[in-house]
Amino acid sequence: MKKFGKYKSVGLNGDFEILIGSSQTCTICLTETEVPGIAKKHAVLKRIRDRLFIQDFGSKSGTFIDNYRLPKNNWEEIVQQGFKEIKLGNTPIGIDDQLFRGRPRIGIKTTDLYYDISGKIVCNGVYIKAKPGTMTAIMGPAGCGKSILLDLINGYRTPNTGEVYVIRDNISINVHQDYKIVREWLGYLPQDDVMIPELTVYQSLNYCLKLQFTKLSQQIREYIIRQTCQNLGFEEARLEKFLHTVIGSSESGIRGLSGGERKRANLAHELISMPLVLLLDEPTSGLSSVDADKIVRLLKKLTQLDDLTTIATIHQPSKDTFERFDDLLLMNYGGNMVYYGATNQAVKYFESITKTTNTDRNPAEYLLEVLERL
Repeated sequence: MKKFGKYKSVGLNGDFEILIGSSQTCTICLTETEVPGIAKKHAVLKRIRDRLFIQDFGSKSGTFIDNYRLPKNNWEEIVQQGFKEIKLGNTPIGIDDQLFRGRPRIGIKTTDLYYDISGKIVCNGVYIKAKPGTMTAIMGPAGCGKSILLDLINGYRTPNTGEVYVIRDNISINVHQDYKIVREWLGYLPQDDVMIPELTVYQSLNYCLKLQFTKLSQQIREYIIRQTCQNLGFEEARLEKFLHTVIGSSESGIRGLSGGERKRANLAHELISMPLVLLLDEPTSGLSSVDADKIVRLLKKLTQLDDLTTIATIHQPSKDTFERFDDLLLMNYGGNMVYYGATNQAVKYFESITKTTNTDRNPAEYLLEVLERL
């Protein structure tokens, strides 16, 4: 079995477009002996950040993914999970696992952060260390500095004292000093969306892709848009309606998406650029407990599937929503951190220091009540 990954010309990091065939001009040149029926220009393999696509040029022997013959000149994504085999004609061609990810996964680590506004301290020595594949909740009463902390992490604000780092391959990159390097890795979802109400969801997402990936074909843009929205829980029938609904807004007077759909559309605008870190400011605000849990459940799935580092501010989640987070950073007024650790250990910690018992209440409610007494 031939392995694409053995060719030195195939980089393991970054985007690429590789021509495969028997012609000497191809990046991967295979002979008729190696692959019977190979065309001079047989297929092209393309990676965009962490997505791998392949296209057949209309070769006689064909290109197959798991025995499905690719249509001529149509892009098809090679999905790592569940993927078994690629064949050029009848010859299996191996794909190294490393080719599926164009970028190493990254985490977030800070020193103690201090920040004040007009002399008033709003972040008082808070720190965070978040790893890929995990979800961290930043929780606390309104006005305690949760959104400020998120702005310090994402580079929108610069701390008076302290540093924020992206950890990549055990190398620390300063977010504020090297923002141009890290900004494409960071996805930030603010509380108030900035979508254009007159556009449909599809039009808005398509424009976003055109701006970020200027050389991307319309066919791949279409595929990424649909796949991103499917990952957010839209099945085929609902997907069409969602994509072709005007976004709308109460301010514009244009009737459009529902509250839950609007949150997902806003999230899709961040996910479509394939960030490695998701920073979300109150992604469930204004939603029912059922819709809020759907959003967090989807985030959990995406975080684990793509090994993302997800950090979200939340106010008063339901029990189920609260327990979906791996780690909890609990803040109080004055930007003070009162707890940082495993979510499932927070209640036990405060029960031990306050000599109170939570019983069967929502742990988030119990913790916020404890904060009022501190």
